[in-house]
Amino acid sequence: MNIKSKTGTTLIEILFATLVFTLALSGLMSSVFAIVTLVDAAKDTSIATSNLNNMMEKIRVTPFANIVSDFPDTQIDGPVGNPYSAIVGGYTLNNEHIVANFADPNVNPLEISIRVNWQDKQGRPRNMALSTFKTR
Repeated sequence: MNIKSKTGTTLIEILFATLVFTLALSGLMSSVFAIVTLVDAAKDTSIATSNLNNMMEKIRVTPFANIVSDFPDTQIDGPVGNPYSAIVGGYTLNNEHIVANFADPNVNPLEISIRVNWQDKQGRPRNMALSTFKTR
């Protein structure tokens, strides 16, 4: 008598292969989502850095006598005649605001700190700051 062997896949083998494929795919997808989140954060940080650099350049070319009037201490988004959004080319970050701070406006050299605040796509608050000195 000739006994034929049964070759083929069983339902258990197919289910196990599907499980392995699903686990691998879910790991890959979570990596892709993490990468997208990091790219968004890097883009926002790059824009904030550019905005801070634009503000610093504007401060560097402003005469010392006009610093306090053009960049009032702790005034959000600048004075009406000199809005910070015009300096940086418009706000592009979510809920973005720029603030200038002085340690003491009567000293020389004057320490100026510029801070940009915004919200990332998940709604978390983010901020960056740069400081510089301006002399008479």
